[in-house]
Amino acid sequence: MKILLLKIFLLLFPLFSLFGSAQQKEITGKIINSANGEALPYAKVYVTYADGSKRSASTDFDGFYSIPYDTVPDSLVVSLEGFEGKSFFIREDFQPEHHVTLQRKVAQNKNTKKAERTRERQIDEVVITKKKKKYKNPAFEIMEKVIERKPNNNPEKFDSYSYENYNRMEISISNFGKKMEKRKVVRDIKAIMETAKEVAGEDGKPLLPVFISENLSDYYYQKSPHQSTEIIKKTKIEGIGIEDGSMFTQLTSSTFVKYNFYNNNIRILGKDFVSPINDTYKLLYDYELVSKNHEIDGERYYLLNFKPKRESDLAFMGSMLINHGTYSLFRIDAEIMPTANINFIHSLKIQQEMMRLPEEDNWLPGKTRVFLETARPGKESVAVFLKYYSSIKDPVINQPINKEVFEKEIVVLENATTEDEAYWEQNRHSTMTAAEKKMYGMIKEVKNLPSLRTYLDVIEVLLNGYYKVGNISIGPYLYTLGYNDVEGLRLRAGFKTNQHFSKKWIFGGYLSYGFKDEKLKYGVHADYIISREPWIQAGVNYAHDLGQVAFQYEDFSVRMNNIFNAFTKNGKMSVRRPFWEDQYQAYFKMDVLNSLTQKITFKHATFDPLFDFAYHDPEQGIMNDYKTSELIAETVWRPGRRILQRANNTQLNLKDNIYNPLVTFRYHRGIKGVLNSDFDYNKFTLNVQQTVPMGILGRGEYSLTGGYIPGQLPYPLLENHLGNDFMFYNKYAFNMMRFFEFTSNRYVSFQYIQNLEGLITNSLPLIRKLHWRNHVTFNYLIGSLDPKMMAGNSIGQNYFQGLQGKPYMEVGYGVSNIFRFLRVDFIHRLTHLNPLPDGRVPPKFGVTLSAHIKL
Repeated sequence: MKILLLKIFLLLFPLFSLFGSAQQKEITGKIINSANGEALPYAKVYVTYADGSKRSASTDFDGFYSIPYDTVPDSLVVSLEGFEGKSFFIREDFQPEHHVTLQRKVAQNKNTKKAERTRERQIDEVVITKKKKKYKNPAFEIMEKVIERKPNNNPEKFDSYSYENYNRMEISISNFGKKMEKRKVVRDIKAIMETAKEVAGEDGKPLLPVFISENLSDYYYQKSPHQSTEIIKKTKIEGIGIEDGSMFTQLTSSTFVKYNFYNNNIRILGKDFVSPINDTYKLLYDYELVSKNHEIDGERYYLLNFKPKRESDLAFMGSMLINHGTYSLFRIDAEIMPTANINFIHSLKIQQEMMRLPEEDNWLPGKTRVFLETARPGKESVAVFLKYYSSIKDPVINQPINKEVFEKEIVVLENATTEDEAYWEQNRHSTMTAAEKKMYGMIKEVKNLPSLRTYLDVIEVLLNGYYKVGNISIGPYLYTLGYNDVEGLRLRAGFKTNQHFSKKWIFGGYLSYGFKDEKLKYGVHADYIISREPWIQAGVNYAHDLGQVAFQYEDFSVRMNNIFNAFTKNGKMSVRRPFWEDQYQAYFKMDVLNSLTQKITFKHATFDPLFDFAYHDPEQGIMNDYKTSELIAETVWRPGRRILQRANNTQLNLKDNIYNPLVTFRYHRGIKGVLNSDFDYNKFTLNVQQTVPMGILGRGEYSLTGGYIPGQLPYPLLENHLGNDFMFYNKYAFNMMRFFEFTSNRYVSFQYIQNLEGLITNSLPLIRKLHWRNHVTFNYLIGSLDPKMMAGNSIGQNYFQGLQGKPYMEVGYGVSNIFRFLRVDFIHRLTHLNPLPDGRVPPKFGVTLSAHIKL
């Protein structure tokens, strides 16, 4: 038997040798950016022969290329848009492996750029002329089949999948202005940068890394019911000013950086960018078929270039490879247009390569790379660079997943943060460059600079409103100083304990004083975190302060607006009907499910008005004040809610699922006699709000609210619909309605904003360069006031009325993004235009301003 095997081996050995030598007959290498040593994907590489023939390839996602050959070629040529091309004569000194570094092209002068723009316009004109002759773009035939087969090629078609995911994020800054370079902290930082010149941008200029992270995780997805989870097995984070590493571990997970170009719109930085594989692609993009037979590893692809029809739209330009036969996306290189209507971003580029799965014609995003550079609004401004890389391994498709896996969306294993460099060297999906490894050490050096600490403290105060001193945080500073016509100059000082005091207990309080009324106001609170998984919290608080009837409305704003709350303590408080209040509260709050939160509150409050007020009580007669005790049950349901645990004893509710509805139900039960309270009553309120993506039409935002208050109560306990006497726009108010103009005990309101982004302004030649954005608004209110309520509240000089069965309506239109932050609204009041019984004439038209900062 052994002799037989030996004979067979001797017979086949020449074939093995031929096969081995054939495998070795290829030119291989890597294309690298000379400035920073990073790989350059999608570069064109080809070899030429004396007879003029060529063999070509392109670099893969990691910059590698391979070109097979029979005879040694004459030369090797490399080209990539934005870089200087290179060619090598290789016949005399042949080496099968060639690593090539490319340099970026030197910026051309203004006249050259103008000539290029002229040529581009001329080319566009030729294309338009051809279209008039019914020229059919061959790229459209391919795109039609791509769109037709989207349901089959979209990764979201799978019932379930899982894989191991690796991701790395780097954030760096550069270009310190001359004035900044005079400061000691910048001089200290630049000294460190000079010792690590390999850490550089694409232009070769040195960078200062401020954040770098790596995560290795297992990701699970299930289509029905739709749910996903990511289990972070290992994480490594180093950042300047980063104290809450656990939160950043969750934020930098792959869960939040997933791009599926098969979707019509791709959400990036809170904006909806139109995908080049959008169902209405012909209306939004121009396409060019560059090659019908672009070959990679024996597979053939269509190479298409694309760009938006309107340069100011939120769309991409770039190229993509479409697989022959399946018409599935294999590779895409997309970047936003430099003229796109987006703030603070100079450039944004996404490169993605799909992984073919063992099952035929199935693909998943295999590798993704993102580059982002912020804009520089001034000479002294600093540019910020972000790089993100992710890759997957060992995908498993359509296999059952234990439902217990999906109990929490993001899980950080207990030993995930333990340092273990040997683990990383063995398990990283791609090797780190020398520059990337150097970043960790640079960040540690900069963090130890004494001159940097002051700047970090200032940034923390600006972001959080509190200044941390050991175990307590002092603030919030927005409330420190104010002025109104009741208190005069108002000073306030407050504090709360932080996570260094306790991981369970949170204590806080404030003290304020008005120099006009010469009265002291104060408040204290204590909160206790019972559990973090699920989140369960309870607390008590007491406050002796001034309240305002105008702001006792059902506020369903998604996020507390500290600026607005601070502003309500200023100005003409007397017209908003202030009162002294002693308020006692105890609450219990828990996450019943990830998407369902329940809160129960007991509240006792006194009402001692500082304005002319009286009501008739059937038992006690004319009364000028009252007390209430009530139980409040609040249920909040938001499907797809994402929560991050923070080290500062709070949860962070992310707004990345704004397209899901937010439903809030509140029930107030007033109980007479408890702590001498005066009323028995019920209040029912329901609110639904949502953001709706509408493609090229932008986004719609609506808020629908209904309320019902049976029984007889003083009008401060009814719904005094929120008007707006300020010059600033308030999206939760009726901006042409005055305070206390209408009161209801049953009502339905509808508020709508259509953010058209640059749909209109991007089409206006002179306006387009200003990057203004347009929007329209519509507010509707219908309600009624029980006559019994009127009878009990008709005492005194306070005027109020119901809507009397006639709806209140106002429409508006406006422009935002003026100077990148200013918004102007023009609002028309459509109904209830007659003079009010108290002699006031309601405004029919108004102009409001507001600060509105968005990307």
